[in-house]
Amino acid sequence: MGRKIQFRRGPEAERLQTVLANGEPGWSPETKQFFIGDGESLGGVPVEMGHSHIITADTAAIVGCKYAFKAPCKLHLPATANEGERIAFCVLSSSTVDDNNKAQVIAANGLIKDGEAGTEYHTALFTQRVAVFINSKWEIL
Repeated sequence: MGRKIQFRRGPEAERLQTVLANGEPGWSPETKQFFIGDGESLGGVPVEMGHSHIITADTAAIVGCKYAFKAPCKLHLPATANEGERIAFCVLSSSTVDDNNKAQVIAANGLIKDGEAGTEYHTALFTQRVAVFINSKWEIL
């Protein structure tokens, strides 16, 4: 019979104040997100997940996650992240998003798309984008 392996897990607020040891796995049951410790970063380094969070209301994004807009709403990117961390997002073809009812990605500390700076990005149907944290700002690729 196989052995049971347990990951460190607990409330998201507690994870954000914990440094996971180098290689130590962590799980956030609240966000359903997996993290690996590097021995330095609070909360660990997020592992990009294979599933998408379907969003229909304004949502605070978590690094390493993927988001799929099903309705017009705002995805708020975190103010800080580790250099190079990513958040992926797209609009579902079955969504109610259109030119008048937009899916918005918001970054209060700055957002860069095609060399232009701002704080808001409107994403389009059938386009998957990735926001990467570089030089204290989110850049959309």
